[in-house]
Amino acid sequence: MMESVTFFPFLQSRIRPIGSVRSTRSILQWPSRFAWVNVCLFFSLLTSHLPAHGQNINRQMAHQLLAQLTKSKADTGRVRILFELGKYQLFKPGNVPEDLNRSLAYLNQAKQLSDSLHLLAWQHEIDAVRVANYLEGANSKEAYALFDQLIADCRRTGDRASEANARFRLGFCISFTTKKYPEIFDNYNQAIAIYRSLHNQKQELLILHEIAGLHTNLGQLGLAEKEFQTILKRYKAIGYPKLHYTYNWLSTISRLKGDFNKSLFYSLQCIESMNRTGDTLSAASFYGNLAQMYFELGRYRQSNEWYRKTLAKWRQEGLPNFGMYSAANIIVRDLIDQHRPQEALKLINDLVTQIPTINFIQKGSVAQSFAYSYDALKNDKLAEKYYLDAMMWYMKANHDFEMSRKAQLEVGRFYVERNQFKKGNFYVRPLLVDSTKKNSLSLLKDIHFILFKIDSALGDYKSAIAHFRVHKSLNDSIFNETKNNQFDQLEVQYETQKNRQNIVLLEKQKTVQDGELKQTRIVRNGILGGSILLLCLLALSYNRYRLKRRSNQLLEIKQHEINRKNQTLETLLSEQQQLLTEKEWMLKEIHHRVKNNLQIITSLLHSQGVFLKDEAAQSAIRESQNRVHAMALIHQKLYQSDRLAAIPMAGYIDEIVDYLIKSFDREGIIHKRINVAPLELDVTLAVPLGLILNEAVTNSLKYAFKDGKPGIICVKLTAQKNHYLLVISDDGTGLPADFNPQMSQTLGMSLMHGLSKQIGGSLQIRQNDDKGVEVRLEFSEEAVGKEQITTL
Repeated sequence: MMESVTFFPFLQSRIRPIGSVRSTRSILQWPSRFAWVNVCLFFSLLTSHLPAHGQNINRQMAHQLLAQLTKSKADTGRVRILFELGKYQLFKPGNVPEDLNRSLAYLNQAKQLSDSLHLLAWQHEIDAVRVANYLEGANSKEAYALFDQLIADCRRTGDRASEANARFRLGFCISFTTKKYPEIFDNYNQAIAIYRSLHNQKQELLILHEIAGLHTNLGQLGLAEKEFQTILKRYKAIGYPKLHYTYNWLSTISRLKGDFNKSLFYSLQCIESMNRTGDTLSAASFYGNLAQMYFELGRYRQSNEWYRKTLAKWRQEGLPNFGMYSAANIIVRDLIDQHRPQEALKLINDLVTQIPTINFIQKGSVAQSFAYSYDALKNDKLAEKYYLDAMMWYMKANHDFEMSRKAQLEVGRFYVERNQFKKGNFYVRPLLVDSTKKNSLSLLKDIHFILFKIDSALGDYKSAIAHFRVHKSLNDSIFNETKNNQFDQLEVQYETQKNRQNIVLLEKQKTVQDGELKQTRIVRNGILGGSILLLCLLALSYNRYRLKRRSNQLLEIKQHEINRKNQTLETLLSEQQQLLTEKEWMLKEIHHRVKNNLQIITSLLHSQGVFLKDEAAQSAIRESQNRVHAMALIHQKLYQSDRLAAIPMAGYIDEIVDYLIKSFDREGIIHKRINVAPLELDVTLAVPLGLILNEAVTNSLKYAFKDGKPGIICVKLTAQKNHYLLVISDDGTGLPADFNPQMSQTLGMSLMHGLSKQIGGSLQIRQNDDKGVEVRLEFSEEAVGKEQITTL
């Protein structure tokens, strides 16, 4: 996440600009394109520090993961999504505390879920990234405490791969934060030893790749180049496809060593490998490196084209990034050199409006672009403001890199160009302090040239001559004849290679064209032969046509007869459908009227019961009402349903039980537990079952819960393998000791036995083991059919 910007002074001393030997007059002009080399090199160094292993996801991927997160279950997949989102917030460009907080929140959620699922490897992986989060947020104490705890747990559980990964992540994070190189190399070497013992070449090469990158940053270019060459060979040996990250480092090292031929070769290999594998996450960085290469070769048009591709890629990502603003800075200078300052100003305004800056270094780069634009537009007031702002932002960033001194030099140049020599001297002369360590030859040359101008204007000619001599010496060192010959030779080689590629392309095109001509001749001959064959076919077809016409006339007659019969069938089907509809309506109406008649009977029974004083008679009347209601409910279900012969049992049973509890005034005292499978049974089954259920529940309500005692009535109907099971039970007082259900001659028991026999079922009434009574009825639809046949 944090843009760790570090200037490496040894690199600047190796710059070898490309171009023809300029005249003395052109050399003495104010720095223009060659002053950009400092910016270009710095930008290239930043883009070279990308890790060669699994890159962080981009914004589009993060949005996809967020969409997946809302639908994910609490499993390994959700842990992975949270982990990737945590890494994305941690490593995306820009030093924003909110990103660190969001990252830690995702990682903590992932850790909590992995702990609950006992995913040991994921626990260790997440803790390793949490260590990086703490270091990024300058919480070193928490970071190292968690790291020590993580290593101890890895060793306790024997998870050596996770220990190696944790050490690698720690070293990589330190390289961008505290930069304690002995600690970095110690963790890297311990991780390498573990990966070698595990025979994990890919991870071993990954860490060796980072070590070689560190050697490059520390100025050990020869050692780093040998390391990257070895890594490249080993990658090819194991078939690792993503070689572009290694090619990019080799290109940067070769350029810094002055071997532009190899540098250009590796840069082009890098782009080719990226396109071949489709791994374009770092495309902006690779394009920037190639743009830098063209720039140093003096091919400014191609350089600007690639920088525009770089800027487009960064803008596509949509995140504030120093590389994006640096590329824009270079494009702005190029537009100004083309006398298009208004276009340059619009470009940087649009960019900042679309993607605002978030840290000091980014603000400094943008301020420089504004300063260049207003300077070219002759708006001295705004130009001065932005030059000073750029210097201030770079100083606030507190990074010792050359761009801050470059900004300070440009402030001095601005004042000198306006004959404010004392102000210019105030900003430029301090840049010579410790200049051999902090300034490149190119920048040092420009400093001495501006001091020559200042001292000449202030009358200190002796000092002016001394500065001019140093400037001339440095200029000659950079633009000597040998180097220019090397540059010219490289341009010839480049053009030759390009021409060879064009020749190969032309040869391929010629081969394709020859094939097309051959194909054309084959097609022509085929057309001639086809024409002759076509004439024969036409003659044959005419004869067939006459025969077919005669056949068609016969077929038309038959088709007419078929259509007439079809129309008759359609009429019959329509009439049949109408009859079926009317029949269905009549059946529903019958069921409706039967239900109404049964309700009238229920009402009559109720009216009769009002005048009865004997409790037994009233009970008999009420039970008869309940039986009639159970049958009426069947007919109600039938005329309310689309099916006229099947009853949905779940609702039917639930309504019967509710009605009975209410009729006995036991609401709130007796509770029901209904567990009925989603079954639809024929009327021939539903009516007996409803009456049996009515009798069983009535008995429970009358005898099981005396003196207002609360209780539970359970009804369960399930479909077994080849039959159905109805169980009605209660938790009441149970059966009397001298009561035998099989011998009972009461109306209710007689009805239950008779109805069970009617549907061919097996009825059992027994005392539960603990308390209460259970009525168990097993029956099947086949048995009902057989019983009906027997009855007939």
